[in-house]
Amino acid sequence: MANKEEAMEKETVTGLETAKNRKEAEYDLVTGLLAAAEFKTAEENITEVEIKRNGRYLFTVHLRPISEPELRMARKKAITYMPNPQNKKLPPIEKDLDVAKFNSWIIYLGTTEEDQKKIWGNPNIMEKYSLAQPVDTIDILLTYGEKMRLSELVDDISGVNDEGTTGETTGETYAKN
Repeated sequence: MANKEEAMEKETVTGLETAKNRKEAEYDLVTGLLAAAEFKTAEENITEVEIKRNGRYLFTVHLRPISEPELRMARKKAITYMPNPQNKKLPPIEKDLDVAKFNSWIIYLGTTEEDQKKIWGNPNIMEKYSLAQPVDTIDILLTYGEKMRLSELVDDISGVNDEGTTGETTGETYAKN
């Protein structure tokens, strides 16, 4: 009889431990999901880039990863459309992608909100060069090479150029499907 009571007690303890482990696992999952959702603002994902020319410091910009919807928005902003040759009543079709404008949008969207206002949206620069929107200052402030490097850096920190990895946890690298 004592063995049966011990077994029942052991089952109860095991059941409680399993429930506790499940709750801890759920908490860890939620914590991980919330951390993943904060990729745009998480300090460890922000990359500081100094813009220098001829050894002279000009300014610092802080870049962050961008999301797929932001990438689609950048592409959409850089496309010109033309009437559909099949029928003018049909939606317009893509005519051309302005790569320079696309890269400017990638840089702008990949810049922290504070720097979007402080650097790209600087009222003195926008007024002096009669610019309509902050993204236009990128072509005024950056050389072609600087612009390409910043655009590539946004791609890199957004995981575009990761070869065969989706992330690292405790030193282990997982292959993409």
